[in-house]
Amino acid sequence: MASVAGSEPEHIALLANPAARAGRAAGDLDRVLDRLHTHGIDAELLVAPSRAAAQEVAHGAVSRGVDRLLVLGGDGIAHLGAQAVAGTGVTLGVVAGGTGNDFARALGLLAGTLEERVDRALLEPTPLDAIETDAGFAATSVIAGFPATVNARANRMSFPRGTARYTVATLLELFGMRPTTYRLALDGEAHDVRAAVVVVANTRFFGAGMDICPDADPADGLLDVCIVGDVGRLELLRSFQKVQTGRHVGHPKVTMRRASEVVLDGNGPVRADGEPFGELEPHRPCAMRAAPGALRLAGASPPSPVGG
Repeated sequence: MASVAGSEPEHIALLANPAARAGRAAGDLDRVLDRLHTHGIDAELLVAPSRAAAQEVAHGAVSRGVDRLLVLGGDGIAHLGAQAVAGTGVTLGVVAGGTGNDFARALGLLAGTLEERVDRALLEPTPLDAIETDAGFAATSVIAGFPATVNARANRMSFPRGTARYTVATLLELFGMRPTTYRLALDGEAHDVRAAVVVVANTRFFGAGMDICPDADPADGLLDVCIVGDVGRLELLRSFQKVQTGRHVGHPKVTMRRASEVVLDGNGPVRADGEPFGELEPHRPCAMRAAPGALRLAGASPPSPVGG
C-alpha cells in the first residue's frame, strides 16, 4: 500500500492518549510510531491525557498549519479530530484502536492490522460530509433519548471491556426508559413526535456496530434520521436486537427520514459521536445541518448503503 505521494513533505501530527484502555493504548502508540518511521515520517506527537487536553492540542496543531492530523483510538478521539479539522482543508487520518470504532467501521478504516490502518491513514483524502451544529461538528451521529443514556452509562463503566459494555449498559438503562415528546423539524417541516430514540446520522453505525441508519451516505449532503416511537421496554429491546443488522427499519414504530437540516427540540441529554454534546431544553433546540465536504478523510471507502 503506497503512502501519500508528493514532492513536498507533509507536516503530520499524531493525537493519542497512551493511558486509554487502561494503558493498553501505549503499546499501540509505539507500533504506530514505528510504522510511521518506516515511511520516513517523524510525526509531531500530541499526547492528551484528557478530552479537554486533546481538544486543545488538536485545535492548536491545526492553527499552526499542520497538513494532516492522525488520531489513534476510538470514536471519542475521532470526534475530537473531526471537530478540529472540519472545514479547514486539513486531512484527517483515523487509526482505529478503540472500543466502538463506529466512524472507522462505516468508512472502511477498521480492517487489517494496526500497521495497515496506519498506511491507510497516509493515503489521499476523500471529501466527506459532517454534521454541523452551533456546538461544533459531529462525524457519525447526534443522538437523543434512550441511546444517549446508554452511551453515557457505557462510558462510565470499566467492566466489562469491549463492546459487551454497551450490551450491559442497555440492559441496566432499560428499566428507567421513558419515551419523550420532541418537536422535530426536517428542512423546515415540523413534526411533534413521542419517541424513545432519535438519531440524526451522517454514517451508518452507532453503539459499537449497530446499523442504525443502513442507508446513510456520508457524501450525499443529507442527514439520515431514525425515530423509534412510543414503545415499551420489551418492544424497544426487541428493536435494538434488530438494529445489529439494520432490520429494525421495518418495525411499524420506526420511522426513517432524510433532510439537509434537522432541528430537534425537547428535553434530555444529547450526545455526538458518543461524546457529551449538551442538554436539550424546551425552546432551546439543537439545530443540525449537513456540511458537504467538510471532512477530508484519508483512505476512506464507505460501503454501499443497503438501499443503494
